Amino acid sequence: MSELTQLVLGAYESFNRGETEPMLELMHPDIEWIPPPTSVEPRPLRGREAVREYLAPNVFETQTAEPLELIEHGNRLLVVARVRARGRGSGIELDQTAYHILTVEGGQAVRFELHVDRATALAALQDG
Repeated sequence: MSELTQLVLGAYESFNRGETEPMLELMHPDIEWIPPPTSVEPRPLRGREAVREYLAPNVFETQTAEPLELIEHGNRLLVVARVRARGRGSGIELDQTAYHILTVEGGQAVRFELHVDRATALAALQDG
């Protein structure tokens, strides 16, 4: 397992325990965060603090992202993850596969793209 994969898996493990700081520390202070077009908040974000607000429990009472598969392509990593969340107030549960592409430079993610379709994510990984 590469150093990049170990670094990213550790951040996901912490996030799934409810600890967002290790995931945020993985991110460059000026990270570009690209949500999927289906997101409640689909506009791109810039910066670690904007991502902190995005990840804070608001719409969802709980949320996890369990890595199922990792594909490295140079300094980019595709994380195929099972995402689970429960709506705050509504209790509605979400359980779906998501595709996260991280571009890492100097040990920090400078870009984080979220996709809902495997083919689109694989194409983006190759094109990056």
